[in-house]
Amino acid sequence: MKMKHHLSHNILCMIVISLIANMSGSMILPLFAIYVEQYGITAFSMSVLFSLFYVGRFLGGGITGKLYNKIGAKRIGIGLLCAEFLCMVTFPLATSFWVLAILRLIQGLVAIGLSVFVRITINNLSTNENRGILNGYMSSSEGAGMILGPVMSGIIVLYFSLSVPFYVVAFLAFISLIAVSKMVFQKDSTHLQSEGTEGEEPLKKLTGQLFLYSSVHFIEISAYAIFLTYFSVYAKYKLGWDTFDISLAFAIVGIATFLSAPFIGKLSDILKDRLLLCIIGLFLIMVEIIFFLFFNEKWVVYLGMLIGGVGGASYLDSFFSHIGDVTPERQRSVFMGNLASLSELGAIISPLIAGILIEKINITAPFYYNIILVIIAMFIQAIVRSKLKNKRIND
Repeated sequence: MKMKHHLSHNILCMIVISLIANMSGSMILPLFAIYVEQYGITAFSMSVLFSLFYVGRFLGGGITGKLYNKIGAKRIGIGLLCAEFLCMVTFPLATSFWVLAILRLIQGLVAIGLSVFVRITINNLSTNENRGILNGYMSSSEGAGMILGPVMSGIIVLYFSLSVPFYVVAFLAFISLIAVSKMVFQKDSTHLQSEGTEGEEPLKKLTGQLFLYSSVHFIEISAYAIFLTYFSVYAKYKLGWDTFDISLAFAIVGIATFLSAPFIGKLSDILKDRLLLCIIGLFLIMVEIIFFLFFNEKWVVYLGMLIGGVGGASYLDSFFSHIGDVTPERQRSVFMGNLASLSELGAIISPLIAGILIEKINITAPFYYNIILVIIAMFIQAIVRSKLKNKRIND
């Protein structure tokens, strides 16, 4: 009973941390139009700003994965939340583009660190029988962050200053810091370091898998980064939307993810075909892009956001659950950390490509590029799924 209590407490902590990590990254999205006007940021400069955020994410994933086992889950969690708190209370002090850029770099490092920390912990706490639904809870929490972040910042700034949303997240980070300090783990992750070298050979065998899964996630993250970077600009200047309309669009994506993620996670546990749900999720994301590219009516675009939110939940739940299924616990933290870091390269490169496409062609060009990326990711996932099915048949 006591162990079950600790398990529930840990899962609850992971849900809150996942919420905070997503809120801190998404809350600034509707405010970029304000920052563009306030600091005179060009389209390419904004691309650099977003790319710096993903440079931080690129650096943070591998570091978190290595430290997770080296210093222990609790210590890395506390350290990341301390950094999140400091970053949030400093953000309102940004007085120039360069200060904002440095903070976005740190924010990216902390955001991916918290995400990796959460996914590793959940996969370690779960089994193949419930890994999908537990990852679903995490994706649901991320969806809630997508709701609260943009809506909170979009509405609060209408009545208060730009600093208030950041202080709210800082407060939540502080509360989570206290909660993590009281977490109890069934097995201290540092103990895995002293279990001998018998895991070295399996780790070498995982190198090929790391490259393959990183390639898929690299493409998906590339597409997602373009959407996060440029949809608000597209909606403002192409569709003529105001800040509230843009905030509502991001909120609908979050609501769809929040509501659907646990059910999709449970479905993946039942079907035992997580990669099929990954492919379906990517297809739904492509539908979302098509809807706002070819339709101007708000309700149609919002419907596309709803579909895309379900697609995001389907992809993320199934992808991370599948990674948990195929990686041994001893190598899981390093594998997932490196996977996250390598994938973030796409988020660094793609916004820059998208910025060039906007300046050289038009504001819609990045989203056609987005569709191509999603199709490639679906194709690779289908190949991986086919090979795994053939391997199981042969075995």
